[in-house]
Amino acid sequence: MNTRFTRSCAIGAGLVLAFTVAACGGNDSDAAAPSADGITRMNLSIPPVGDSLPVYVALENGFFADNGLEIELAPAANGATTINALISGSTDLALVSYPSLVKAVDSKLPVAIAAMGIDGTDEYKAGIYVPEGSAVKTPADLIGKRVATPSLGSVGDIYFRGVLKDENLDYTKVNFVELPQANMATALKAGDVDAAFITEPTLSSAVKTLDLRAIGYQNGPQGVFATSTKTIDSNPDAIRGFRTALAQAVEVIDVDPHGVASQIMPKYTDMDAETARNMNLPQFVTEWNADDVQSVIDLMVEVGIIKQSFSADNLFQPL
Repeated sequence: MNTRFTRSCAIGAGLVLAFTVAACGGNDSDAAAPSADGITRMNLSIPPVGDSLPVYVALENGFFADNGLEIELAPAANGATTINALISGSTDLALVSYPSLVKAVDSKLPVAIAAMGIDGTDEYKAGIYVPEGSAVKTPADLIGKRVATPSLGSVGDIYFRGVLKDENLDYTKVNFVELPQANMATALKAGDVDAAFITEPTLSSAVKTLDLRAIGYQNGPQGVFATSTKTIDSNPDAIRGFRTALAQAVEVIDVDPHGVASQIMPKYTDMDAETARNMNLPQFVTEWNADDVQSVIDLMVEVGIIKQSFSADNLFQPL
């Protein structure tokens, strides 16, 4: 994870990293396989936010169908539930945070990357925010303070721990507090927390009622599409088709990201066209970058989320 911390005057939600014992077993159900008509039908769990835009574009343009897939969407769940569902086969594909996937693989669970997802950028503006009038100006000012994160051990607090470590500050002296994204603006306004890691679409909603100032943005790997290793091994053509369809969708998005968002998001979510046009979008990634992902794994070791590093290439299988 790139811990470059861009200070500024002016966002796949964090997912929990606890995994139940049941996740280790799974069941004997078959992984997604082509039916008699040659179509592979797969369930995909995603949140109805801008991070999922390539999926909606692929559906709208028939890219999945062109690649032999029929995709049925399912609501996103938290990290533990999603990983369990991938292993059991009740969900074939899901958009998860990189820390969720790394933690699962570190725990020897049979999951891997199905396709690339999203990176945080300065333009996406997922980062640590404080009220405009806050005395907090730098990362050092948050030592001893309460910082809200969607879940402990998620993208938000892992990257900020890395920022503090890079500045030779003791990240253990920051009191990270779990708080749903939807409650962060209220908590900041009430003074219940001093800062919060906020992403889209919460950010666009929050700034309508509260003046916020960014202490810095999270750059680098954030979300990724995951599946079970059983699904990859049993039907590599389906995973290859999924990657191709998403890459085709990203090509469409890249022509006019906000214009595409304003047209597509209202068709597939409750988001209106104006909100979709104005929201901050992540960088949609289509190419595997082992070095960037390795930085996430190594940082998770450095800040004590996992005990031992492993090669990022263990997460991704070229097809």
